[in-house]
This record gives sequence, C-alpha cells and structure tokens, in this order.
Amino acid sequence: MEDPSEYCMQAVNCYQSNPERAVALFTRAGELGSPEGWFGLAEMKINGMGTPVDIEGAVELYRKSAEAGNSPAMFRLGSMYTGSYGYPEDKEQCRIWFEKAADSGIELAYPEIAAIYLYGYGTDPDPAKAMHYYKLSAEAGDPQSMFMIGYMLSEGVGVQKDEEASIRWFKKSAEGGIPEAQFRIARLLEEGKIPGGDKAALEWYQKAVDQGFEPAMFNLGTMYYEGRAVSQDFAKAFELYDKLAEMGDADALFMTARMLFEGLGIQQDPEKAMERFGRSANLGNQLAKQFLDDLRRKQNTQFIKIDGL
Repeated sequence: MEDPSEYCMQAVNCYQSNPERAVALFTRAGELGSPEGWFGLAEMKINGMGTPVDIEGAVELYRKSAEAGNSPAMFRLGSMYTGSYGYPEDKEQCRIWFEKAADSGIELAYPEIAAIYLYGYGTDPDPAKAMHYYKLSAEAGDPQSMFMIGYMLSEGVGVQKDEEASIRWFKKSAEGGIPEAQFRIARLLEEGKIPGGDKAALEWYQKAVDQGFEPAMFNLGTMYYEGRAVSQDFAKAFELYDKLAEMGDADALFMTARMLFEGLGIQQDPEKAMERFGRSANLGNQLAKQFLDDLRRKQNTQFIKIDGL
C-alpha cells in the first residue's frame, strides 16, 4: 500500500538536488489525498522548482490543502491574498485565512491578523482582537509585536492608557532589536521618564541609528552637537544631520545650513548654507523662515542707511 507521507518525506529530502523528482513525489502524494502533498506541490509551483511557475495553480493547491486542515497552507493562502506574488488582492479572504492559520497555531500569522484587526484591513477595526493576537505573537518571542503592544498601551488604542506597562513592552522590544522601540526608550530617557539619563539615551539612539532608523539620527546628532553624555563633536553631528538633510528632512536641513553658515564641523560655505535655509523654510521649518526674514531685514536696513548718506 502506498504511503503519501513517505512520498512527501522523500520529496523534502530531494527538492533542492532533484526538484523534478520532488515534483513527481509531491504530485503522487497529492493524488493519494495528502494535504502535505498538495502543499509541497504548491511550494514547487510558486517557486518554479522542477516545474514552470504557476501562481494560480499554486493558489488552488494551497486552498485544497488548507481546506483539508493544513495550517501552513492557511498561512500561505492568506499571504497570497495580500496581493503579493502577482495574485489579485482579496482583503476578506486574506483575513479569513490568516485568522484560521493563527487559530491553528501558526506563529507567523499572529502579527498579520493582529495588524488586520488594528487597521481594519477588509473588516471593521477591532483593537481588542488586535491586542489578543499581538500578545500571542509577543509570547512567541516576536519583538515587533512587543512594540505594537507598547504603542497601543501608550496611545490607549482599544485599551486603557497605561504608560508604565507600555514602557515595559517598549523595553522588551528594544532589547529584541526593534529600532522604533530603541528610539522610544532613548526619548523616554532624555525626558527623564525612566531612569538612566543621557548616557543610556545616547546608547539607545546609537543602536537605532546603526539599523538606519532615520528619526534617531537627528536626536543623536543633537547630543553630539550639544555635547550631552559625549564629548562635543560638531563634525559627527554634521555627519548625522547631513544624512537626514539629503533625504529632505526640514529640521536637518536647518541644522546643516546653520553649521555651514557658521563653519561648525564643516568648512564654512555661506552659499550652500543659504540654499539649505531656503529648502528648510519651504518645507515649513519656522527657524529657517525666521533666519531668512531676519537676514532680509538686516539687508534692507543697510540699504536704507546707504540711501540716507
């Protein structure tokens, strides 16, 4: 008697070295009614291994496997309905299958269905359900979900505001490497809302910057500019501000303009400074607007004096 599970095992063992054989084995397992066989064949089709890429065929196999109770297929089906992989988006089907996957214990599905309920993707927002799934995900060790719990508690999204609890979750998330959480903790330290002071804030900002988190660049630059918890270093401050300025950040444009104008940490360049003051002002920075207005008034005053000679 043929054993479909044996075919699946053999296919898993050879899908990289001999994908064509793996396709044949998964196909046979599927013909014998194996949900794992259908799932395996769908994986081969979607990745074009041992067979041409066939997105629609893969989706049908995922559905067949999912409807037979295969949890990984439920997750894959939810992913397909996000509009990824070139398959049409279907918000309702996405929600249905991610929730089924989550309820069957697929940890990767927890944050997906949580976000769906938090933001109302294809359904009415339900922050309580979002919190439920984020907590399941956090308990499974996902630091991004820890951040989201902290966010919901800090803002009172679907739950009563609880700053103390939010800080605990942000700290766990930061320790798990999430730059948004590292930035939050650094700000709380700077504001004196948690113990540790500027030195600890500097360390957390640096961790976030090391991961390319843009908002932390400005704050870290300011610490170097002011010499807080670190030796004053205008060159380092300019380097951090300049990265943001190149991305069009109004505040960073103002700070680099000021430093270029005064020659702080960089060779003095009034022409470049004025260009950046202008860009910063156009983006809404009030200090840049004030600087340019003051400069115009001074120039007008000089002209008046000259005319009165």
